[in-house]
Amino acid sequence: MGWEWRQQDRAAVLECLQRGEYEAIMTTRESALDALAHLAAELGVLEAVEVIEVWRERSGIPDELLLRTLAVLPFVEAMGLSAAANSLFEDAAILLQLGYTALQIQEGFNRRRGDEYEEKSSASRPCHGDVLRQECARINPASLATFRRRCVSRLFERGLIRNRAYAVDGSGLGDSYRLVGLLCLQGETPLWVNWRLLSGAASEKGKEGSVLFEMIDEVRQLGGQEAIEWLLMDALYADGPLLAGLKYGRGIEALVRLPEDRVMYADLWQLLARHPERRQTHLDSRYVSGHKQLREVTVGTVGGLDGWQSFVQASQAYGVAQPTLWGCAIEAVDKASPEEREEWALVSTRPFSTGWQAYTFWRQRWSIENRGYRELKEGWHLERAPWSYTNDTVVLARVTFTLVAYNVAQIAKTQAGRRLTHQGIRRLRRQLRREIGLAPVIVFANGAYGIFDVEEVVTALGRPPLFSVRRPARAPT
Repeated sequence: MGWEWRQQDRAAVLECLQRGEYEAIMTTRESALDALAHLAAELGVLEAVEVIEVWRERSGIPDELLLRTLAVLPFVEAMGLSAAANSLFEDAAILLQLGYTALQIQEGFNRRRGDEYEEKSSASRPCHGDVLRQECARINPASLATFRRRCVSRLFERGLIRNRAYAVDGSGLGDSYRLVGLLCLQGETPLWVNWRLLSGAASEKGKEGSVLFEMIDEVRQLGGQEAIEWLLMDALYADGPLLAGLKYGRGIEALVRLPEDRVMYADLWQLLARHPERRQTHLDSRYVSGHKQLREVTVGTVGGLDGWQSFVQASQAYGVAQPTLWGCAIEAVDKASPEEREEWALVSTRPFSTGWQAYTFWRQRWSIENRGYRELKEGWHLERAPWSYTNDTVVLARVTFTLVAYNVAQIAKTQAGRRLTHQGIRRLRRQLRREIGLAPVIVFANGAYGIFDVEEVVTALGRPPLFSVRRPARAPT
């Protein structure tokens, strides 16, 4: 059996209990998935869903229930729970927040289209139901942007975005889409602070960097003008007007890899050949495909570079008479295999004290490839299961909900995240106690579920206790 939606209906379930006709009963407990959902609620994700607009209301399951489920559904894939044969959430407090749960997701899909689609569907289970895809298609795309801003704004308000160094990069999602994002470089727990889904051959660097500047301006609106200090970029962004616009237009420093075919690249190496005293050599270790690699890295630096004409001209348009850049050339040799040699170069709008400082700072940019896009694709299945291959709105919804969930999962790893999770659990448990009591039990019957105090259950089954210790449930304040 595939997706089976279970809506909360206490009255119907209570009638089934009184007739002795119920399918399953369990006490509430907290799983890892429930903990993530608690944190999402504490960070305002479920509340932010209210700003999402749909073009047309759906009959049957209320839209707000579907949207709240979409907000937490990416956790299911990331947690590897697609083979679970029990309820999706087991904490009654979370069930109250969502309004319903999904049961029996072992196969992950409705067989609405016949067995010939079974193999194709199994690749992205359990989040590829027709109901969810149709709900995504009805969403107003502009409201997804509002939802994104609301979620990121809460992270700034909570002080969870601390670093002022960001990496920007783009990655293809299949052949039809390109996801470009700003990743805040926070050690082992980087966060996506802004993103755009581009279609076709669109580029975030085109139109004088309008997409990138739009994302930067939005982050500064949410987190303050000082939210971004550094931007680390790959060779795709080695564009003179773009660097000038960052440095002199917005006061943001840039460190970018220099393409090998640029004149400045050759000039940099020639200058260092004449001045070997500007070079320093260090031992560096990195991991490639899980294996540690020890390298000897030589870094040479040159300041006062003024040969990048497009950068000079664009900077002069901002009123800077003699703009210059700082550069470093890097040569890395594998200690185990000396024949394996890499040569590349970096250019910065602000000088570094040493070339090694620039190199180690640049290494943070690798997070957007390893802990950013690779994790989204391999851990969160963003490319393999975009929920649709033809509908732009569905793909945008999948991207938005997934990146918001990614941030929640990253924050959950931190000490602050654990503290917020416990706060969220306590807050929702207080609500649960007000509505249900101290001993909640979840009962499934007749396509629905209900949350009851244990005394209610035994009373409905015809075995009431001699003495009741229940307090009357208080109405929510």
